[in-house]
Amino acid sequence: MTTLIAGLQNSVLVIESSSKSGTGWKTYESLKGSHPQSIAFDLLNPSRAYCGTFDKGLWKTDNGGQTWSSIGKNEISTSSIMSVSVSPLEEGNNGYNKVYVGTEPSALYISRDGGESWERMSGLNNLESSATWSFPPRPWTHHVRWIEPDVNNLNYVFVAIEAGALVQSRDGGRTWIDRVKQGPY
Repeated sequence: MTTLIAGLQNSVLVIESSSKSGTGWKTYESLKGSHPQSIAFDLLNPSRAYCGTFDKGLWKTDNGGQTWSSIGKNEISTSSIMSVSVSPLEEGNNGYNKVYVGTEPSALYISRDGGESWERMSGLNNLESSATWSFPPRPWTHHVRWIEPDVNNLNYVFVAIEAGALVQSRDGGRTWIDRVKQGPY
């Protein structure tokens, strides 16, 4: 069986083959009214995905989108999850990949246990450029729009702030290298 999950403007669309031959398909909507912003899949577990929503928090499925559970609401300081990314852990990961979550206002969180617990990577907000971050349509705020773990070096993570910076960490998000001075936003 094949399952596809797509974020729409106001819900998540799940499409799955209804037979082993893949000749029939079933579709259904879930997370209605959630305003999905980012969906990330876990390569260790093909049935697991994470969905960040604009104002309804972070969601997780372990059954290919049939059901979703709200996660991280007691540890992530906002319900606006703008980006989600999954990266492999080092050896001894107990079957879980790292999950990174970016928020509005800009903050970065990491989970090493499938979303059961979250740690804020506070060094991101200590960067000199953070005072200039501003999202043009709503200049009073900014958000982590993209998170890209380096597939060649598990400790390297790149984060794009919309709008304000492209920054990097070389130690898994503990410390950060600020954007190039006078570089593009």
